[in-house]
Amino acid sequence: MREKLVALIVVSTLASAGHAMAASLEAMQGAWTMEGTDCAETFKTVDGHVRFQDRGSTLNTGIIVSGSKIAGPNQSCTATRIHQQKNHITVSLSCADAVMFSDMSVSFKIIGNDRFERFDPVFSDVLVTYHRCSR
Repeated sequence: MREKLVALIVVSTLASAGHAMAASLEAMQGAWTMEGTDCAETFKTVDGHVRFQDRGSTLNTGIIVSGSKIAGPNQSCTATRIHQQKNHITVSLSCADAVMFSDMSVSFKIIGNDRFERFDPVFSDVLVTYHRCSR
């Protein structure tokens, strides 16, 4: 259940609102999975495109960022606003799955070319680290 919630929150964190927004998310483009998770268990390549191994999995911890869209195994989000701060960005997301929709905001900190953290700015001990699987 925790993995599903984490994936939902992350997926609900990135997506589209023009060139400026896409540029803000540029460093996060590609396929990502939680630290400690094998990329091959999360993703597969089909006709040159990265896809989820099991789109219906509730345990999948991956996301795919493409432009201003962020997709998880069960939900897709679009970035509606991005607030850039000194060392991180906060993204307002509009998300939907087959049944429901919701809006939320998520904060990210890029910690290298192939890693980022999703964190709660109020509770500094609440964070999840992701590593890049492909661009």
